[in-house]
Amino acid sequence: MTVPSDHPGGGSPKAEIFIHIDFATLTGLSGNPAELAGHGPLPTSIARAIAFDPNSTWWRIITDPQTGAPVDVGRTRYRPPAVTADHVKIRDRECRFPTCHRPAHDTDLDHVVPYQRNGETNTANLIGLCRRHHRTKHTPGWHFDLTEAGSLHITTPTGHTYWAA
Repeated sequence: MTVPSDHPGGGSPKAEIFIHIDFATLTGLSGNPAELAGHGPLPTSIARAIAFDPNSTWWRIITDPQTGAPVDVGRTRYRPPAVTADHVKIRDRECRFPTCHRPAHDTDLDHVVPYQRNGETNTANLIGLCRRHHRTKHTPGWHFDLTEAGSLHITTPTGHTYWAA
């Protein structure tokens, strides 16, 4: 599998298949069938053989235990899945920059820790910023941090600090 086309740096196109298998089955503790995306059930033995082939690429995807929707795709993808983007926009409600009230559905999703600096594509590292404040964030001297509780700490080039809930 190659780097996805939405990944900075691109990559030469190769065939991609997606096999969904639970951890217990992958490790041999269970025998549930795997699923070949877009096709249907896949025998466990075949799924394990593909998974453990040295040329296979694994994507870690953490799902919401209640809905099964992906909430974290780690560093495998630059752009978040639609469900993750929706989660961030619903959570943020509006641009996260202090005093900006542009609705979240009109914002860009931005990695607080930049993707190029090992920032992950997940709800804990993505914020909604309107285009103006997204560009501001990437101007030299600005620094953004997101706490585990979800508060945004912004330091300006002049050293002033702001907290945004």
